[in-house]
Amino acid sequence: MFHKNKRLFFFCAAFFLLESFLFAEYNSFGIPDSSEIRKKIGREWFEGPLSVLRTFSTEIHKNSVGIEFELRFEEQDDVFLTIIAPASVGKVNVHDSQGSSIVNEKIFSADAAGSWVLVRDKKNGKPKLVRYYFARDNEVFVQFRPNEISGTKNSTYADFVIFNSYAARAVPLGIPFSKFYTASFAEIKEITAKTLPWNFAVTENFFTKQNAGFVTYQGNYENSLVMIQTIRNNLADIVYLNDAIYDEHGEPVSLETGKDRIIPEQYRNKLTLCSQGFVKWIVDGIIEPLSGSYLRRDPLLRETVAFDRTGYQGVTAEKYNTHSALDWTRNLAAAALSVVSGKTILYENSGVDVTFDPFAAMVTDQGVLNTAGYINNSGYKILYLKQLLYVLAATNPDYFYLAAIRQADTNSKIETKFFNECAAIFPYFNESGAFRTVVFFDGKEYSLEEFYDVCAGTNRKDIFIHLTRVKATAKYYPQLVKKGS
Repeated sequence: MFHKNKRLFFFCAAFFLLESFLFAEYNSFGIPDSSEIRKKIGREWFEGPLSVLRTFSTEIHKNSVGIEFELRFEEQDDVFLTIIAPASVGKVNVHDSQGSSIVNEKIFSADAAGSWVLVRDKKNGKPKLVRYYFARDNEVFVQFRPNEISGTKNSTYADFVIFNSYAARAVPLGIPFSKFYTASFAEIKEITAKTLPWNFAVTENFFTKQNAGFVTYQGNYENSLVMIQTIRNNLADIVYLNDAIYDEHGEPVSLETGKDRIIPEQYRNKLTLCSQGFVKWIVDGIIEPLSGSYLRRDPLLRETVAFDRTGYQGVTAEKYNTHSALDWTRNLAAAALSVVSGKTILYENSGVDVTFDPFAAMVTDQGVLNTAGYINNSGYKILYLKQLLYVLAATNPDYFYLAAIRQADTNSKIETKFFNECAAIFPYFNESGAFRTVVFFDGKEYSLEEFYDVCAGTNRKDIFIHLTRVKATAKYYPQLVKKGS
């Protein structure tokens, strides 16, 4: 199957600096379009037998605004491809007798924004799908598949894929599959405007066309970027320490008891924070400029989960606080909302939980499987997190997220689930429209993949992440360390 041979489409493009967008024929997504080229080339490129396509040489074509596209044939184990890919400039590591060097080289990536790919079955030559790449992230695309079951030529299925997850799958379209051999991206977006979730990806809302054809990034993420940089600048002054938070006056106290704590001599010029203390410190930087003080400890401990006290989890919760990080992040988010709005809002009335289920299915090693999405008081499986954050960044650019991490103790006879740690996650799109995520966890900064490794390792299927939303702000002043105290 094609998904087993997707390596061509998902190879790393991190080394490529795409420059073709500066001169492209722009649609609302700001990507080059090959439709006029596809209308001119021979029909054999779309419908010719495999034996004929094997004899075809790679061709270079230009559209009406001068963008170069490479038209080529490629063959895989059980499928063969017709690819039309736009030119871009990438930095390539070249090795020769003088050593190695980095040079700029023109490339034609099959999964670059603006690429069009037709996939056909080797056994019978029938088309399997046409794929349009439109995002700066090559794992975000829209594809169209012929409906072979309906018995009519005027029937096509549409899929909208974000990082191996289907935001829409098998959406029926009453138009022939052959339409997508020549349709421009603007045309397919118009055809599917009401049936595919284009708002889940980087759309025209993020870019502005200039007279010269340049695309300028609109700063939807300025508040988040200010917060990221401010937190980053202070990380050197933060040390992780168990049971360590700061109270509403900025004084060190115990998370467990609320009593004053003594900072170890070697950390006198540092901020000492545990996992909960670190995310409180992050949120306090929003609170203090508005209220004149930081958040009090006690309201943040308020329970947000009601258990069946006769059940195992309920009995365990009587002895241990298995939901401490979940309660903490929920109450933090509600407190931030209260201060910003000027109203006292308790968690249960705040709507701060992220419960959004944008995906219908995921591509896994076992094939396409339905996704569970949000589970009450548990959150989302960690493997679902990247694609969820992508959609949240596209639809809610003003927010960052407090994450409560649910792990499982499998050493006991009966598995116990507990929330003991938390993090702050900032998803955003950079000036090129590429998706990025910064995670602050236990006093350090991580990429999303690094965060996976730190909190889950290889046993990721058992980890859940519960998210609460907090509005970002550029008026951000977190507590600073008292030097020399």
